[in-house]
Amino acid sequence: MSSALSSSIQEIRDWILSKHPDLTAVDMSEDLIESRLIDSLSFVEFTFVIESASGVTIDMEKIDIDDFRTLTAVEKAFFATR
Repeated sequence: MSSALSSSIQEIRDWILSKHPDLTAVDMSEDLIESRLIDSLSFVEFTFVIESASGVTIDMEKIDIDDFRTLTAVEKAFFATR
């Protein structure tokens, strides 16, 4: 994993932690949806954070929810091709 990739995923992780001040860490394999770290109210903002960090535009009509379940999935779906 490159340092740019690490800092981008860290930016997303930091955003999640800012929404949940009771947490100190988010594991790369934690299911963000099942654990309610990302809920329906924060999902759109989450996609904007990913777009900002990755430089990739997310087509909301063609999303696969599994691409957003874990930080590992986010990394694979939105950062692997950079």
